[in-house]
Amino acid sequence: MERISSSLFCLSLLVYYIPKLFKVKKKIYVKAHMILGSISVLTMVTAMILKLGQADFVKYIGFSMIMIAIGVTGAVMEKNYKFYRVLHVIFSISFFIYLPLAIKFM
Repeated sequence: MERISSSLFCLSLLVYYIPKLFKVKKKIYVKAHMILGSISVLTMVTAMILKLGQADFVKYIGFSMIMIAIGVTGAVMEKNYKFYRVLHVIFSISFFIYLPLAIKFM
């Protein structure tokens, strides 16, 4: 489950940033980014529930919290775009910082 979630997370970033790199502005890419990100969050929460009672459960709490924060800031980005965009990017970067730390130390 966690590999599916991580793969979908990376795919959602690629779906969003590759067209942006080529200055293609279509709403379909943003919607695909949101759908893939939502599925990624759901699979990570499911992975956390499946790991309940196991030794690496704590690691999945951290991943789930970061991914929920990414999803929430992305969902409410329309209300205050600049503020929530900064938070969204910070949480996305923190996922990639937490990933090697969790793998190495937990």
